[in-house]
Amino acid sequence: MKVYVFKSLPQALWGYTRDIRALWALEECEISYETIGLDCGPNGLQDLAGYGKINPFKQVPAIDDDGYILTESGAILLYLAEKSGKLIPRDPKGRAQVYRWLITALSNIEPFALPVFFADLMGDSNPHMKGLRPWNAEILGRFLPQIDERLAAQSFAIGDDFTVADIMLVCVLRELRKTQILRAYPDIERYRERCEGRPAFVKTLNAYEDRLGVERGSAR
Repeated sequence: MKVYVFKSLPQALWGYTRDIRALWALEECEISYETIGLDCGPNGLQDLAGYGKINPFKQVPAIDDDGYILTESGAILLYLAEKSGKLIPRDPKGRAQVYRWLITALSNIEPFALPVFFADLMGDSNPHMKGLRPWNAEILGRFLPQIDERLAAQSFAIGDDFTVADIMLVCVLRELRKTQILRAYPDIERYRERCEGRPAFVKTLNAYEDRLGVERGSAR
């Protein structure tokens, strides 16, 4: 399997990109793969011509499974789980809970977490985004307390088992890791640290940093 990833990034984006999600899932599912690195500068991907045939939106990641092309990190995670039979329950109700929490991360958390990240990144250079930061943080406050309470009672998003829903949720939460927002939710933070301590994540992030040519810990 081929997976399209970044091999260069502006420093501000180290550790935030969505290729981490696919690579982590591949490691957890024990699927062999090769990476195809793409360069990203301040204005996005530098080599668009060829990659546009793989992903018409020119976004990373994408996978090529023996000619079967798939884009969008959520779809990729679910495909890898289904393909390997790992990180997803076999029964329909259990699977639906994985879908539920993966979609929750993408639809209820990330739309507000990303603007907070970019507001902090751009600062005074983008007053509009800076002005919307308190509103986005307030919206996150409608979801994070319930997630924190849930994780106080169980180890992972759907219960005792680690699934692709956790990969998605943790990677979305990482968008807030350098803000003050998550400090109000100790069980979310313990959950994130527990998941990021998994050998597959450590291996993924180490390889990610090596591919970017940055010091160990730079993408933490």
